[in-house]
Amino acid sequence: MGTLHKYIFKQVFGASFLTVALFVFVLVVGNVVKEVMGEFAAGRIDLSLFIYIIVLIIPGVIPYAMPLGMLTGILLVFGRMSAQSEIVAIKASGRSIFDIAAPVFFLAILTSIFSVAINFYYAPAADSAYKSTLKNLIRNNPLQFIKPGVPVRDFPGYIIYANSAEGKTLKDFRIWEINKNGDVNVSTRSETAEISYNEDTEEIELTMRGVSVDYRRPENPDDLSRPAYIAKMSDAKVSLSLSQILGSYASGKYKLTLLTFGELMKARFNWKLSPSDTPEIRYKRRIEVQTQIQKNFAMAFSIFSMVVLAIPLGIKASRTETFANAGIALALAMGYYLMTVVITWLENYPHLRPDILIWLPNLLFIILGIILFIKASKN
Repeated sequence: MGTLHKYIFKQVFGASFLTVALFVFVLVVGNVVKEVMGEFAAGRIDLSLFIYIIVLIIPGVIPYAMPLGMLTGILLVFGRMSAQSEIVAIKASGRSIFDIAAPVFFLAILTSIFSVAINFYYAPAADSAYKSTLKNLIRNNPLQFIKPGVPVRDFPGYIIYANSAEGKTLKDFRIWEINKNGDVNVSTRSETAEISYNEDTEEIELTMRGVSVDYRRPENPDDLSRPAYIAKMSDAKVSLSLSQILGSYASGKYKLTLLTFGELMKARFNWKLSPSDTPEIRYKRRIEVQTQIQKNFAMAFSIFSMVVLAIPLGIKASRTETFANAGIALALAMGYYLMTVVITWLENYPHLRPDILIWLPNLLFIILGIILFIKASKN
């Protein structure tokens, strides 16, 4: 590696390292505030566990922070070099733009390989440990998910509210069963509700006393003056599954995002299947697993795709402003992630092969990058 290559490599590596670290910090803070900051502030978890949870969150955000950070770092370095006429001077010495970009491509390949390891091994392992830690917190204190005075919407199909609590007993407890349209089907109110955690079924169990159940009319569920009928009972029990939120760790019930590469490969032909499933269902399940596998590879390769686009774009932009380059990088990354999310929705239409279409954003970025490279090499 010559002097020029070393110079460009050091500049891009330094800028990318700082920007990746910045985006990791931002994403980690967002997750911490959302998930555990309230518990830490309330004293439900100590400092050592709080730090441990932060460490577990980091691998899960790296796959998103690395492409964005690399993109921003390259735009900063090549934008500055172009604005200060360094690119012109280098090309005048007989170096092509492809020669200038060679050390950056080398760095992008190394980073993509590192990202594959993160996506298939470290991120799933850390995410599993993180969710297991949360589950242990709930086992020790089931009120983690049901906080007095705050409507709880974490459990699909339910809205839960308790006016106050003493220990594990909720007072003036209410629970609404919601249909897919967001309408209330059943409204239940109890004087008290005792809360516990069933480790075998991974469920929060609520034993209610002094219960009044209001069944709404299907044709007009919002009309509180005319319920279908009201039932009163001395006690009732409701179970809320934590697997809907945290995923299940029982055999065959993992979330795909929690599986390593080896586990994903084994799951291709037995993911959520039963002997009575039709060939269509089996094919759909296999495509779901293959889409997750290809998504992990595509996310890692997105670093290289964004680098191909970022180099000529940075030269063309000729900007030294950090915020302007960060804005361009953020817009491109958001476009990439939006396309990925839309393609992931196609899992319900396996015949469209979302496991192959998941590579489309990378293909578009590379094609656009090559076009810009050709234009930059002629200027």
